[in-house]
Amino acid sequence: MEFRYFKGPKEDMSQLIIGTHICSICNKESNECFSLEYTLTDKFSQEETADKVGCSDCLKKGEFEFWHDTEYGMLDENGLKKVYKHNMANPPSVDNKILVELRRTPQIVTWQQELWLTHCNDFMVYKGTWTPEDFNKYSKNSDGRQLFLEMTDDEWNHLWDESLEEGEVELKEWYATYYVFECSHCGKLRGNWDCD
Repeated sequence: MEFRYFKGPKEDMSQLIIGTHICSICNKESNECFSLEYTLTDKFSQEETADKVGCSDCLKKGEFEFWHDTEYGMLDENGLKKVYKHNMANPPSVDNKILVELRRTPQIVTWQQELWLTHCNDFMVYKGTWTPEDFNKYSKNSDGRQLFLEMTDDEWNHLWDESLEEGEVELKEWYATYYVFECSHCGKLRGNWDCD
């Protein structure tokens, strides 16, 4: 199962159903199916989708798609629009092929609601979740805090230091989940923070 914008672990795919199932759309057996309950599809009414599944082949063909909350705006079958404070009031012009590609990408399992990050006038590639140890591991100079600050928007930069226990110098763990994205054009890493 290959997706341009999703290179994280399969278990991070929202609505992925484990095991082999019969696709409700093409009636073929597949071990790569998603629940259709919260998807965009004209194959079934909203009420009918609760017990239906769609395979990854039907997803790639556009038989069903996913909505996504992005920095540009909420992406649904009608395109991008501002719904939340973090959405842009006037998103940049994004090629329709890019919008279709993201809608045909699984959502990310999050505690609250995903926020798909952007860079170089495109959606970034989801890579997975990181712990403080991952920041230390992937930092060029073993300074995880510095890498965290480089990847995280200014309004959330304080979270690294606030996660340190009193008297602790090196951060080993935290209570939140950090979602990592990479720009497919320039390689920039960015991330966002979420917790229940």
